[in-house]
Amino acid sequence: MQPDQTLATLKTDFFSPDSAVAMAAADKLSEIGGDEVLDFLISVLKSPNALRRNSAALALRNIGDNRAAEPLWREILNPQNRNQRATMIYALERLDCSQKLPELFDLLFYGSYEAQMYAGTILEEQDFEFSEADLHAIQGKWDDLQKHPEKCVDFEMRKDDIQHFVEGFTSYLND
Repeated sequence: MQPDQTLATLKTDFFSPDSAVAMAAADKLSEIGGDEVLDFLISVLKSPNALRRNSAALALRNIGDNRAAEPLWREILNPQNRNQRATMIYALERLDCSQKLPELFDLLFYGSYEAQMYAGTILEEQDFEFSEADLHAIQGKWDDLQKHPEKCVDFEMRKDDIQHFVEGFTSYLND
């Protein structure tokens, strides 16, 4: 089989109704990598099917190419994906999020429990570039969230963790 035929077969198998076939194709595509595979997986992120999006996100995570970061962010922030975005956030753990501090805090403040957990992991593990205005905005949202805890999933359970992240970054305002 020619390499182009292999990719064509794997792309077809990616959409198989048999989940084992689809998962195997996603794994193989992530092993192959390259521009064509990257473009294909990024295009799948726009799928209305959450399982397909998640498979593509996981494959992109395995590839680890930062060109996937912005397409993942677009779909994470897409209101239609609001309740099905945790896997896409998880995929960002291996990609450069250094310019996305405010967006990560929004996920930490207002996301589902899983979104909060993955956003927290990214905040712990990556380095960020941010402005004083970013930090003031984060502090302002945190202050508002404490007055309106209903905006945050499991606020009472997550409050100390969230406060730890806020203080970790806003401490730069005092320097």
